[in-house]
Amino acid sequence: MGILSDRITGFHIKAMTKRYSFLLIFTLLVHISSKAQRNNLFFDLTGGSGRLVPHHPELKPFAGSVAFFNARLGLKTSGQKEWQRVYDYPEIGIGLSHNYLTSKSLGNPTAIYSFMNLPLFPSSKFKINLGMHLGLAMGFNHWTEQNQENIAIGSYCSAYVSINLNTTFRISENFDLLLSAGGYHYSNGNLNKPNKGLNLLGAETGLRYSLPKSVTELNTEPITPIEKSSSVMVFGAWGSKKEASHSSQYSAGSLSAGYYHTINHKSRLSAGFDLFYDEGVLYYTQKENVLKNTLAAGIFGGHELTFANLSIVTQLGIYVRNPNPNDPFYYERLGVRYLFAKRIIPSISIKAHEFKVDFVEWGIGFVLWRT
Repeated sequence: MGILSDRITGFHIKAMTKRYSFLLIFTLLVHISSKAQRNNLFFDLTGGSGRLVPHHPELKPFAGSVAFFNARLGLKTSGQKEWQRVYDYPEIGIGLSHNYLTSKSLGNPTAIYSFMNLPLFPSSKFKINLGMHLGLAMGFNHWTEQNQENIAIGSYCSAYVSINLNTTFRISENFDLLLSAGGYHYSNGNLNKPNKGLNLLGAETGLRYSLPKSVTELNTEPITPIEKSSSVMVFGAWGSKKEASHSSQYSAGSLSAGYYHTINHKSRLSAGFDLFYDEGVLYYTQKENVLKNTLAAGIFGGHELTFANLSIVTQLGIYVRNPNPNDPFYYERLGVRYLFAKRIIPSISIKAHEFKVDFVEWGIGFVLWRT
């Protein structure tokens, strides 16, 4: 009865997760439709194929062909906000992706994501966009005692990231042929083990239907020259991680302080120091759980790609102290931050080693000083 009860409970959890996910995307679709007011709206349907590329020797048995299907609702921005003109009127929207993987033990995940297509060569006759997708994926047959074959994903839900190059060719007044090629990545952020993740490469083709445009024209007002400025910001973050499939959940966190210098509408440079708290190191060292045995420190330099108040953060750091004998001498951080009220900055980022997630940082920052 206990096993049957667990299965029924698991079934209901998965069913409710799917229902709420589709409710969420439906709500977002309605929101985008009302905001856009049928102005420059488009709908994409694409399909394609590719390969699962093993980045770890243990993942080689899963190498093989995969298939992709995507549905996207998007909006071609018209420059009403200055950042849209800075980036030459990018496309934004939400999408739903379903992938058929190479093994039943992996499952066939479905992802809900937001996307942005940035024009790379706006003055060229042949338009190429850089596409970025970020969302959540569900539907993995994740690692369990009964399914120990899936050594890539340890949780039912994972993060979904994709980067691609895409272009369109007009075939009628409202229809375009859409082509894209790129990479896809799934990871559960080390919230559970295993967490080797999955990397896929592939190409897609499909159709885009553009709704009839309104009379609104592109806003071509000149971009206001930006004054170079500097600021000091601090960030605090907390998270959790696992070191092995059967290990306990360990607490982790970070405190970061840095000097940030805005150089143009798109870029901000940074440098500073990090202090990390990581109970997971005790799994390897077997030392007493006292503060000195769980603290690491480092210095970092980085870049932020800015979209008005939103920024995509990339940083590379070097440890000056680290009690974990398994870590390399450096670390990476990739995240998203949003500034509001001119001082407060909610953020989510991943701290990683050799591009393998160490833990997810759920944090908030503050602007202490600005010139």
